[in-house]
Amino acid sequence: MIIESIILDRDLPHIESLKKYGESIPYLNIKACFADLNQAKAYINENKTDLIFMDLEFAQQQKINWSEFNIQKPEIIISMRCSSYKYKDHYLSAFEYIMKPVSFEKFIQILNNIYIQKQGKKAHPKPEIKKNDFFFVKNNSLIEKVKFNEVLFFKGMKDYIWIQTINKKIITLQTMKNLSIYLPADRFLRIHKSYIVSLEHIDIIDKNRVVIGQERIPIGDTFRSSFFKNLKEQELIWD
Repeated sequence: MIIESIILDRDLPHIESLKKYGESIPYLNIKACFADLNQAKAYINENKTDLIFMDLEFAQQQKINWSEFNIQKPEIIISMRCSSYKYKDHYLSAFEYIMKPVSFEKFIQILNNIYIQKQGKKAHPKPEIKKNDFFFVKNNSLIEKVKFNEVLFFKGMKDYIWIQTINKKIITLQTMKNLSIYLPADRFLRIHKSYIVSLEHIDIIDKNRVVIGQERIPIGDTFRSSFFKNLKEQELIWD
């Protein structure tokens, strides 16, 4: 399930932070950003929108009447700079309120809560499909089979992905965000904006990097906390 979202805000640094964080969450798609309510309304009426990131001042200046929309009200995350504002009585009934600047840890915590809630509302979940231990990728004019247990790491290179396996290197047209959707979360983790690594092939971990064979891969500041948290949740680190 993908959460389709938009941003209603004029705060450019905050917008860029949300977009950057969103790139690392496989189930989140930030599709558009608006500074004008009428433009946003036209978009929402024509496009599936599950979630809106909205600035509080924006919401106060441009009142929203959901009866004017042709959809069920999306979840709303209100961002603000003034903690003294009595936002809990605000007419928007937001899912969550966050202070600017928002941390990545807070951002992903809220998104995980929304994702879990929406999963629980699915009346007829799809039957579980047997997971394969391999996948296929395009490599020039060929379509190659790659086994998950042979992949060492993925490296993003703009619109291309370098797949390093035990025996070879494959370059394919793909993005890191799309790739993250299909990889088994218990076997692969994103540790940097440009790297997704195979947990079973990590030889050494220190504070700033992991070592896989001869490759030394940096751990990005944005991903460090979630990386170590995930390792502990899978009981892969024994304190």
